[in-house]
Amino acid sequence: MVLNPDKSSAILLGTAQTAASYRCLTSVDVAGTPVQLVKNTKLLGVTLDTNLTMWEHSKRVSQSCFYHIRAFRHIHAVLDKSTAADIAAALVSTQLEYANSVLYGSPSRCLTRLQRIQNSVAKIVLQQTTLQQLHCLPVK
Repeated sequence: MVLNPDKSSAILLGTAQTAASYRCLTSVDVAGTPVQLVKNTKLLGVTLDTNLTMWEHSKRVSQSCFYHIRAFRHIHAVLDKSTAADIAAALVSTQLEYANSVLYGSPSRCLTRLQRIQNSVAKIVLQQTTLQQLHCLPVK
């Protein structure tokens, strides 16, 4: 088996204080092949950053969800509320719920960003700001 360095990346995880000690590193040697160090990497759909703040993950989930919310606005008028709620759940809620356990202990600014997504979906689907009719729980 041969390692392809063009498709491989490595990440060093740690606190901001420990990251300062390895700032000069640009690559690591894996089986005789240099693999570049990156600041963010995607692993099973979760974006990890070097300090595990999950800020980059919440940012990417937010971008993807708001893309789908904007697209959903175009077809919303021709759907009944039940179908609209099902489509919204399929497009947005699944992205919010996937791997959400990694967000445990994340800073409140990450969770606030994700809560805004749920609030936006409720406004579009139900033309109101309650999440109870969509059977959604608050992010926190």
